Amino acid sequence: MSLLRPTLVLSLLLTLPALGAQGDPKVREAAQRGITFLARSTAAWQKQNQCYGCHVQAVTLEGLAVGKHHQYTVPAEELKIILEGVLHSNGGARTTGGLSQNLFPRTARTFGGVAFARYDQYVDSKLRDDLLQLARTLLEYQGEDGSVTGDHQSYPVTAGPLQATYQAMQTWRQAYARTADDSWLGPIRRAEKFVAQKAASWEGNPQGVYLQDVNYALLGLTAAGASRSEDVAGKVARYLVSLQNADGGWGFSKGSSEPFATGQTVYALRQAGFTEEDAPVAKGIRWLVSHQQKDGGWGAGGSGKAEALWAVLGLVSVDVVSLKVSGLQDGEHVAPTQTVQVEARDNEGKGIQKVELLIDDKSVQAAQGGKLSYTWETQGLSDGKHTVDVVATNTRGQVSRRRLEVYAGNVFLTSLGSRFNSDGTELSARNISPKERTGRVELRVRTADLKDGQPQPGAEVFQAGRPSAQGPMTFTFGGRGKDGKPFRTGRYFAEFSFVDEKGTVLQQERLLFTHDTPESQFAQYGEVAGGLSLENGQQASNAKVELVDEKGRVVQATTSNEAGQFRFKSVDQGKYKVRVRKNGFKDAELPVSSAPAQESAASMTLH
Repeated sequence: MSLLRPTLVLSLLLTLPALGAQGDPKVREAAQRGITFLARSTAAWQKQNQCYGCHVQAVTLEGLAVGKHHQYTVPAEELKIILEGVLHSNGGARTTGGLSQNLFPRTARTFGGVAFARYDQYVDSKLRDDLLQLARTLLEYQGEDGSVTGDHQSYPVTAGPLQATYQAMQTWRQAYARTADDSWLGPIRRAEKFVAQKAASWEGNPQGVYLQDVNYALLGLTAAGASRSEDVAGKVARYLVSLQNADGGWGFSKGSSEPFATGQTVYALRQAGFTEEDAPVAKGIRWLVSHQQKDGGWGAGGSGKAEALWAVLGLVSVDVVSLKVSGLQDGEHVAPTQTVQVEARDNEGKGIQKVELLIDDKSVQAAQGGKLSYTWETQGLSDGKHTVDVVATNTRGQVSRRRLEVYAGNVFLTSLGSRFNSDGTELSARNISPKERTGRVELRVRTADLKDGQPQPGAEVFQAGRPSAQGPMTFTFGGRGKDGKPFRTGRYFAEFSFVDEKGTVLQQERLLFTHDTPESQFAQYGEVAGGLSLENGQQASNAKVELVDEKGRVVQATTSNEAGQFRFKSVDQGKYKVRVRKNGFKDAELPVSSAPAQESAASMTLH
């Protein structure tokens, strides 16, 4: 079956009737039983074995974190026991040698990285230092082709390089979310290239591809920032749906349906933007519920624990309220007019009180009950990324949210990053141009010349380019120029340009970076970093942040990331202001001082 040939059956699968205000509470009840079973059985396993068990605690911790995010009751005592084991038991993260398991430290750390990432994303910051340490360790495992390889392979628990690569990518993505340090983006781009090339190799002859490889490819592309509106991720998602059995489940062998495979596939589809109202996910969830045992698990013995790990992850993706959004797709470039339809269903069986639509964190429409329609005129939007949030409140006052990210105008290159390595400085960006948009991506590196005390773009010392293609774009600013002379260490400007087929520059982005080791960079310059939040407690992503010197000049500019974090690197010693601008909110400023080998904090709440 070709990835390029969606069938009539697939088209029908992706269409569901309109939502009602009330859902079936049996799904949430089944998920809650699964969480309780999983927490208790994992805590019991840990007490018996007194060690870090890799797949057992890591996937359990991930499932419990996702469950807390979606408002399930996670047994507090068992969660405490599991955290204690992950951190302090034999092979735990805070023991001598760090996270490890017998002879397989790589596998232990790739599994642990995802668990720490989800915990940090959804629960609290208790594991943040462990997450960042683990993320740095995983960098050592990345190969030249971008892949990350483990040191143990035993199907279906440990399943090869696509699994390990995804796990590292998710760890690095959360490290970036919490630090806004663009040095994490380069490894993600290289890993994305490996995953995308692997997925492309299946096209036209995918029959022999292992289901978990397809799942991990989709999870990896999603971790890299890809959406189903992009070519490769869309094809992988469609192929994954085509593997669903008639009974609604998935299996690791043809024609069979299994809790492990079904739960993992449902989870992968959910991470890629499918909702429980999309037919493939809805059918998969029904299969999981119908095959759950009375104790909350799906099997017996050790294999039963593995089944429960992934079955629970599939089920706990169902939040208190299900939200279906039509007329707008995550990751797309918006049309001049978008008609957005929202339907909400309460999965506690009580009904929906109201639904609200926010654009760039400002409310634009609200409606009583479970349905909302909004005609969005987008011509006045600034070029760049925009967020669309759907927020539903049920009659018990419980709130669920869903966020879409879309783009307006000439924005094709995002997520600029730099990272120094043994080959030079890796400069990367993510290309989100529509498939039909032709052109080139060009990179120019210029010296950073001091003018009136501030770095300004100087002479061009390096140039590279290639045809535009969706996904990762990575260039290496190496050690020597065309004349054979080595490039000096120090600061430079990278200028990324998207040029159309007529030679017109449609977008240009500039990044100040230091061509030197991270240790030397930090010793020479300061960093200014912080987090932005809104009055309602939500993180203020996509805000414009400027570093302004004492003369009022903008020294550097950036945008807050998905977690509301921002960072300025390579900052000279001196006094500055951090200025924040976000449409619909008051401008905010905060004075800061910068000094070499210091990170200055500058967090603010926008009003």
